[in-house]
Amino acid sequence: MPGLISSLRDSRGWILSGSVLALILIASFLRVKFYGDPAMSIAGNDTITYVEASQVPLFSAEIFTGRRLLTTNLVYKMFEPESGYEILINGSLETTRRGFQNGFDRIVIFQLILSLVGWGALAWSVSRTLRNSWMQVIGAALILAFAYTPHMADWDSILMSESLTFSLFALQLALLIKIIFDLYRDPNAKVTGLIMVWGFVAFFWVFLRDTNVFTALMTLGMIAILMVSPRYRKKKTLLGTMLFLVFVVVLGLVTARASVRTVVQIRNIYKDDIFPNPGVVTVFQKMGMPVDSFFAPEFEPWLQTEGASTLFRFMLTHPGYVGTKLWNDFPDSFYEIKQTYFTARDLNPARNILFEVGNSLHPENPTPFLASILPLIGLLLLASKDIGDSRPWAWLGLWLIFTATLTLIPTILGDTWALNRHALYSTMIFRMTMWLFPIILADTALERDSNFAASKS
Repeated sequence: MPGLISSLRDSRGWILSGSVLALILIASFLRVKFYGDPAMSIAGNDTITYVEASQVPLFSAEIFTGRRLLTTNLVYKMFEPESGYEILINGSLETTRRGFQNGFDRIVIFQLILSLVGWGALAWSVSRTLRNSWMQVIGAALILAFAYTPHMADWDSILMSESLTFSLFALQLALLIKIIFDLYRDPNAKVTGLIMVWGFVAFFWVFLRDTNVFTALMTLGMIAILMVSPRYRKKKTLLGTMLFLVFVVVLGLVTARASVRTVVQIRNIYKDDIFPNPGVVTVFQKMGMPVDSFFAPEFEPWLQTEGASTLFRFMLTHPGYVGTKLWNDFPDSFYEIKQTYFTARDLNPARNILFEVGNSLHPENPTPFLASILPLIGLLLLASKDIGDSRPWAWLGLWLIFTATLTLIPTILGDTWALNRHALYSTMIFRMTMWLFPIILADTALERDSNFAASKS
């Protein structure tokens, strides 16, 4: 009899796994079918900077310190045709149609493939980690709907860094979930291979945006907290991961400081935030700024040598300025996740339905922030009582919220235009977790009820 029960459970597990895999494959097929020719692309005003930055020698400091970061430099270098790139369609000024652009077709197909792999892997990883069969299917379906509605999927056709940011994040999160749960269930689990793959993905994800280095720093701190427990203290792979993250953080900070993109960003802050405020200008003059006008000829040389350090000292000594800017700009960072570079609403009837579903899953207001924090508190309370799998989920939940927050803060402080687009990665996490965390809570509750009923019988 016990053997029969075990056999039935195994059969049920295989059927459920097959159903989830079928769901992922069907969703991926529909994702490709409903969005038109995957080779069509459209450029933005920044696309030319990605092309130009990728022209530097592969083994040079400029591959890290140029106008764009390592990962996009490598992608644009790898797919460049012999005739070179030619931007034919730019959708930044007004929405228009996508089209075929030689060379760029390879990039957007690559972005689509990474999107399918990344979000499919995340749906599978979350599903396989949940306990209740209903929650497994619902969790996978929700993640796929979240990723494959136009609010996210349309970015795969745009020649900038957003698509790669979303896809590589999803892939590294899928791997991280697997690693954390394997270690939680067996501290001696063999996860070295998984950690190496995660490190490979995380490295290239960090070097998509300068603010991503704060996630690497935060991940380092959260692993260090795990090392306090004797359960994980002797795990050499975790020590190796910490050393790897130290290397990534140092490399990211040093190359960002030496990059031309940092100077461009700092210049915009002075132009748009500092000089329009005479009182703030007076403070900067007391701190050593020799001019009172952005257009003064002495400003640029001072900016190159002292601008960044003076701005940093100002923010440290004037928390009121920092708090006010965060408070005022925080709501703006959540507005308009939908891309505004091209139009394809009349592509097929399903597109309108997908937009309606996307509007529900991707609210363009700050609601997701509070809607993700509240269920996270519930997860932390469950973790304090060690109920079900709440502890690894709580660790992952904190990792997600810290990731979103620690990348959003410098984005707001350092961004003076296109804030909502530059904050997309952070706000996407808040939008995703507002749906994911309640599913985890429901799964924990259903599993606890199931165990309670089993003990009674």
